Amino acid sequence: MGEQLPLGLRLDSHARLEDYVGDASDRLHELTGFVLVYGPKSSGKSHLLQGLCREALDVGQSVIFLSSLNKLDPSVLEGLESRTLICLDDVDEVMGQPAWQQSLFHLINAAKDQGSKLVLASTLPVADLKPALADLSSRLKGAYLVPADELCDTDKLEVIRRKAHRRGFEMSEEVCRFILSRAQRDMHHLARLVEQLDKQTLMQQKKVTIPFVKAALGL
Repeated sequence: MGEQLPLGLRLDSHARLEDYVGDASDRLHELTGFVLVYGPKSSGKSHLLQGLCREALDVGQSVIFLSSLNKLDPSVLEGLESRTLICLDDVDEVMGQPAWQQSLFHLINAAKDQGSKLVLASTLPVADLKPALADLSSRLKGAYLVPADELCDTDKLEVIRRKAHRRGFEMSEEVCRFILSRAQRDMHHLARLVEQLDKQTLMQQKKVTIPFVKAALGL
């Protein structure tokens, strides 16, 4: 489930800044202008961008979130500077394409002129992006840099506990530890498991225990 956005894209319902554990969410919230969020896959970058969009939507701002850029034409960026907030995920996937380099360069300039907030997310740090377009490289180096947080197991336990609480059910530390010990540890996957549990608790009206989790998630 999610909220309909332009271009038929959606925000994940579980992606909120309040659910993020770490310093990056506060930093990203405070910054204005041009920001680059970087970190390895499954480090929460998409969560941060979508959470920022949802927060902006809640106060009536105009936003756009684009992901899977390699499946889109770079012309999709034209005119986006009119939005209050523009979030582009996985920009490193298109950084080697000249047409995308030109479009990103023009969007960065246009967003600055318009006073819009532009947030890019990349698996690679800015020093490793190395676009062939020198002007784009210069613009990227001028962005505010926000590293995604590397979460330890204690942090991940807190994240899934928060997500469950937001959905209206509670999970004990014992249950959270059981899920973490049996499931993939990346946050995207863990968030999906909490979503599945939410559906099962609504259907079965049962308390979330380890036997319930085993049956509901097949762990």
